[in-house]
Amino acid sequence: MKPSNFGKWAVSHPLGSFVFLPAVLSLALMAMYFSGNVHLQNIVAPTIDNVPLFTAREFGLLEMLQNLFLLCIIFYSIRCFIAARDIWVRTVALILILISMFAFLEEIDYGTHFIEYTTGEYESLAQETWNRNWHNKISSSGVQNVSYINLAAKIGMLSGFVLAPLLLSRIQNRTVRLLVPSKWVVATVVLIVLLSLLAHFMDEAGHSYIGGTVGNLDYNISEFRELNMYYLFLLYVVTLDTRIIAMR
Repeated sequence: MKPSNFGKWAVSHPLGSFVFLPAVLSLALMAMYFSGNVHLQNIVAPTIDNVPLFTAREFGLLEMLQNLFLLCIIFYSIRCFIAARDIWVRTVALILILISMFAFLEEIDYGTHFIEYTTGEYESLAQETWNRNWHNKISSSGVQNVSYINLAAKIGMLSGFVLAPLLLSRIQNRTVRLLVPSKWVVATVVLIVLLSLLAHFMDEAGHSYIGGTVGNLDYNISEFRELNMYYLFLLYVVTLDTRIIAMR
């Protein structure tokens, strides 16, 4: 098995892969969405005739890129699992496969919005009958399940992509060297936070409105942050795959 071209580029061009690429991609999508131009906004999160907004925006560039990144994470995680000889690395790869598959199925509502679009029959969004996915359900405590996912993601990002590279990068153990990401990943985490703040600022300032109509990502501006989080995990598995192959 050979390292992928993207993996080799990411490892040899950390500034480009960890900072410039996610920054340019996010800023381009935000510029289109907040441009005040209906055609540009519709590329990011479209309006489709006779299709409810909650389904229509799933076919926009922002959501589709999320799905693409998740599929790539699954692909590279499988490569890591196959190539790795260390049991701990294989375990981490297996966990990433399961998590990314679950995230992908949740993102596409297990195919519900594709089925609804082709049939033209759309289910109610009432919480008491909600069965499209797990993360949007309301738990018995009255809290939406996505809140628990967000908390777990924040803990994972802080521990795995900030503390680990800063505290464990000098450890010479082979397994640790493979699993701990480059310190460059800290810059990506900071970038994710800054871009998320910018997106929310632009939305709260009313830049998503076009002709007095609120933008199609109303109450869903966090989708920009989700895209960057998926890119972060994609970058991790891509570089992990490259490391595993190089150290075989």
